[in-house]
Amino acid sequence: MLRRLHEGIELFNRAQYFEAHEVWEDAWRRARGDDQVLLHGLIQAAAGFHKLQVYQPAGAASLLAKAAAKLATIPAGPPVPALPEFRASVEAWIKIAGRMTAAGTTVYDSSSIPRLPEPRRGLLEKRIHSQVTIEAPADRVWEVLTGFQAYPSWNGFIVRLEGAARPGERLTVEIRPPGRRSMTFRPTVLVVDEGRELRWLGRVILPGVFDGEHVFTIAPLDAGRVRLSQRETFRGLLIPFMPRSMWEATGRGFEEMNAALKLRSEAR
Repeated sequence: MLRRLHEGIELFNRAQYFEAHEVWEDAWRRARGDDQVLLHGLIQAAAGFHKLQVYQPAGAASLLAKAAAKLATIPAGPPVPALPEFRASVEAWIKIAGRMTAAGTTVYDSSSIPRLPEPRRGLLEKRIHSQVTIEAPADRVWEVLTGFQAYPSWNGFIVRLEGAARPGERLTVEIRPPGRRSMTFRPTVLVVDEGRELRWLGRVILPGVFDGEHVFTIAPLDAGRVRLSQRETFRGLLIPFMPRSMWEATGRGFEEMNAALKLRSEAR
């Protein structure tokens, strides 16, 4: 539960509210008691702020009110420090969204949306994030993302991807980070949610040595426009020994792939 909670917090603080909602929902299904209520409140808060992003302040006010009511039942302290302050900010945004609805406006100051306190990241963990807005419907972006056989023709980062987008499937993935040699690994597909999420887990040698959980998420913004997020969480004993240049090259690879996927998706 804590791993997904922390992953969602990082996404929420990056204004990726749809993506945070998806991560927390996955954890909420398995949680019980106060943990389940906390996650449900955070899910509704994320959904409310996503409604603001897609110009629906009335829906935002309704969801934020539900979020505040659930979060009010959770005692202060771990696993989310400063939860009362966050809840107070959510309650303030209920009023802001209500005023926006009454005035018929969708303009708001996104910089004043509250952030959640982020947990300290351990030495054995590293995360890389990248996102891009694509002027194309989700089904078209999904078609390009999962059209693995075409990757060599347009994808300069993942230059080969073989296998099926099916949970439990072993893929063969060859990546070529800018300025570095190609690497091939065989991750296992964890999640395939058509039009929304593709997630796989790769390992080097043994579990806990060098693991990488790679996630693609497609967030709907409005008709014919989405946000594609690509992120990976690396964990394991080898993390502290990896050179900074490797992380930087991998991040550039994410950016280049996102740009190429955007170009291909918008071409039609």
